[in-house]
Amino acid sequence: MSGEQSSTSQRSVAIAQTVSSRKARHDSVSSMETDDYVCIAPSTPLSRAIEAMKQDEGGCAIVCAEDGSVVGIFTERDLLTKIVGQETDLNAPVSNWMSPVVATLTPEATIGDAVTIMNDKGYRNVPLVKNGKLVGSISVFDVIGYLAESYPKTTMNLPPNPDQVMDSTDGG
Repeated sequence: MSGEQSSTSQRSVAIAQTVSSRKARHDSVSSMETDDYVCIAPSTPLSRAIEAMKQDEGGCAIVCAEDGSVVGIFTERDLLTKIVGQETDLNAPVSNWMSPVVATLTPEATIGDAVTIMNDKGYRNVPLVKNGKLVGSISVFDVIGYLAESYPKTTMNLPPNPDQVMDSTDGG
């Protein structure tokens, strides 16, 4: 902002919500692809858990008991904060490093519910549970992809502030 403009001269720009954006927020998470997850047992060796996690686009492995209930989650964040730089037995069970507290949703939950949990708790992955059993998983990438398809191209291509004029054409 130049020295001649005061902070009170800034214009606020309101962009109306489209029908698609209002609808997407209330769509069920089962509208997205939810079957691309990795489930491992708590006794899985750490080395195998890391390999399994690399196969998941969201970068996690959901840890399930024999009955299919979710008992934890092993994420890239767990790998970076608990393992990297430490002397670690790669044959020890993943249960030693997983996060045991997992927020879950049901397949009937809305995309808005998923975004709220991801935003409030800093999660990138949320398992979907029905009748106490793992039935799917969604990642922040799934949500972004779904929302991008739900918004009209004109809305997705708007700059954050349509009235903004850049000082130069360089940058990115």
